[in-house]
Amino acid sequence: MTKRRLAITAAFAAVAIALTGCSKADKASDAFVGVILPDAASSNRWETADRGFLQAAFDAASVKVDIQNANGDVATFATIADQMLTAGAKVLILVNLDSDSAKAVQDKAAAQGVKTIDYDRLTLNGSASYYVSFDNEAVGRLQGEGIKACLDAAGKTNARIVYLNGSPTDNNATLFKAGYDSVLR
Repeated sequence: MTKRRLAITAAFAAVAIALTGCSKADKASDAFVGVILPDAASSNRWETADRGFLQAAFDAASVKVDIQNANGDVATFATIADQMLTAGAKVLILVNLDSDSAKAVQDKAAAQGVKTIDYDRLTLNGSASYYVSFDNEAVGRLQGEGIKACLDAAGKTNARIVYLNGSPTDNNATLFKAGYDSVLR
């Protein structure tokens, strides 16, 4: 599923580059896609899986890519985006740290005619052309159904469930919660 999602990301980026085109002042060979990963602390997948899959997908599509990591820092996220825009990125793929900082990057990119793609985390009130992820609420429902099935199998009818929800600034966590709440409450 992850490989498929990353291939879709690369395809969206390739389409976005084709749609934006290059002006006479630009050289097609200078066009590239910038990818900003959020950190390595919230999940090691960003560096151990996504970076490699994204690189492979862009290489397979013959699309030049610059993949960087903001290391959990909003200022670093903005600086990387500014550098990519200055260097001529035609598309930015963002895994946001929070919606406000990502929206600021999307606004700056849009002002320069650069397309943005939200990857894995939706930027609320943002202007991304695409959102590449999965159905977060359905994932939450599946989590809830799994817990319910285990409790039913164990004969537990009045079990106390402790919820450890994600950050309130993480839209995915909010959607997961909505999904499992629909089953468990």
